[in-house]
Amino acid sequence: MATPFTPKPALDRLPLAARKDLRENFQDKQEDFQARIKTLLGKDFTININAEEVWAYAAEENTSTGGYFSAYVEGFISALEQFLSKYGEDGKTYFNEAVMQSQLTLTVNPLGEKAETISSDIKDGVYRILFNHKQLGYNQHWQTDHILPAVESVPREDFALSTKYSIRVDYEANVEPLRQEINKLCGAEFILDPNFDENYKVLSAANDKISEKNWRSRIGATMLSYFKGLQYQLERQGFKDDDMIHEGIQEVIHTKTFRIRVVPTTKKATETVISEGIVFLQVSSTIPSSVYRSLRSSVLQTAGV
Repeated sequence: MATPFTPKPALDRLPLAARKDLRENFQDKQEDFQARIKTLLGKDFTININAEEVWAYAAEENTSTGGYFSAYVEGFISALEQFLSKYGEDGKTYFNEAVMQSQLTLTVNPLGEKAETISSDIKDGVYRILFNHKQLGYNQHWQTDHILPAVESVPREDFALSTKYSIRVDYEANVEPLRQEINKLCGAEFILDPNFDENYKVLSAANDKISEKNWRSRIGATMLSYFKGLQYQLERQGFKDDDMIHEGIQEVIHTKTFRIRVVPTTKKATETVISEGIVFLQVSSTIPSSVYRSLRSSVLQTAGV
């Protein structure tokens, strides 16, 4: 069994040269760093690094304390800019709610030998840049990929940030032409209901059983693909320009709604069920990505149509 990681004790005091570098190359810049972060997040933000704790992991002859700390903070600011450029106001809201103490720090990764060179987390409302205990000062600017996982690790009741992004970018931006094509095939205006709220709850409850761990960031594309599968089947079964089929489907599906429904189990990868005038395209919660493997298997089985 691996020995648990034990952090080093903090230094009693930084060496004189290290204190000088800390003052000149970090502390004199700290207010500017905080102002830049405030501009990005729209609220006051503080940087609080325990220099004596962190510098216990530096090589004995290394005195570039301030230069190291500034490089980590610059890396964070650059990553935050990219994060907010992609996720916009939602990203700002989610970040601020997760980092409720509005504080940034730098500390050793408690995973010890298993730790990445650089990563991050959010603990007690504080955003923590984490370094491997043997690699202080390495990859300080490689922080872009760590903000989203840190933010999404903080529990919340509504959609994950990557889910909101996927719904907006992958689904909402692309569904209208598809809806128009399905309307032509059915001879009337139909509703395509991805049922995001309910499906997200079911998938979240089954998260430990889902093989595809990035389903949250793909949910928009997945639901769109189901409706693409529906369009394919309508075309394949000769719905186009057939008035009798149009009349029949509009009678059976009197709500004119196609809805995706995630359920605990299904007999097949995809199923079609009609209930109360709604066509449900069903998929098991444990394999929400099965649509990619079986787009052509979602056969519309309306009663007698």
